[in-house]
Amino acid sequence: MTAVRDFYARLGITLLRAAGTEAPARCFASPDAHRHDDRHPSVSVNLASGAWLCHGCGARGGAYDAALQRGHSPRSAMDLLISCGLAEPRRTDLPRPARQKPTRRSLVDHGAAPPKELVIPDTAVATWAKRLAQSSSLLARLEADRAIGASTVTRFAIGYDGRRVTIPVRDADGGLAGVLRWLPFDRHGAPKMLALPGSRRTLFPAPEHLPPGAILLCEGEPDALAAHTARLLAVAIPGVAAWRPAWATRFAGRAVTVVMDCDDEGRACARRVALDLGRAGITAQVVDLDPGRDDGHDLTDHLLAGGSINELRG
Repeated sequence: MTAVRDFYARLGITLLRAAGTEAPARCFASPDAHRHDDRHPSVSVNLASGAWLCHGCGARGGAYDAALQRGHSPRSAMDLLISCGLAEPRRTDLPRPARQKPTRRSLVDHGAAPPKELVIPDTAVATWAKRLAQSSSLLARLEADRAIGASTVTRFAIGYDGRRVTIPVRDADGGLAGVLRWLPFDRHGAPKMLALPGSRRTLFPAPEHLPPGAILLCEGEPDALAAHTARLLAVAIPGVAAWRPAWATRFAGRAVTVVMDCDDEGRACARRVALDLGRAGITAQVVDLDPGRDDGHDLTDHLLAGGSINELRG
């Protein structure tokens, strides 16, 4: 059981205390399919085998799959399994069996399907952006209900694919890293955020693409869009479980104000992010939007309510 806990801790996944063999955890496979990034943990992890199941979105897998979900390559996932004692090193003193072509059944059973690559061209992103720009009713509702103005929509090429609002995410070099499909209202139980196959969740927008100045680091791409509408230079992390310490260096030369949602997970993430930024030599402060709340109150809620932004400017 200690080995499994150590393995998940090294993935940055917190397993809560449990009396039995199943430990609860927040969903790390599809956090946007849950309210407030699965504030009430939906995943159960078997402390003997490392197998996990999300009772909310249905995602499941073994310890190896958990590592892949957290961005490991197949090789580094196996290395981590071995180092934690959950797998044995491959023996090189045994004859290798004849290579067989995998069947469709074996690919499904063992999760051996190759990773998908993002195949959406920039032309599709532009088409969706044009569609949203021509929808005055949707633009008006985004501003009224989500505090996202038309100029921000245009700046970040936010679009509409006919069902969901699209958010193109670009990497530090300007390449298209992924496309998110957001359901900003009238969800009726549907996931809030979906990513097109092959998308990589990363910082949005890339801090390298923003003008010089202090940065507001917030939780979730929609909050970043609302912040930009309020004339704040903002960057979002894709959920509290998705922060990578290596991202801290991308804020070099800036002062950073960290603002996460008003709940235990958001506040813990804010402290962790500020610590990583400090270790990278970056000046960082944490601002709690409302210390008296624990209901997931977020930056968009704050802006819609006419909350002050002076302390958010850094």
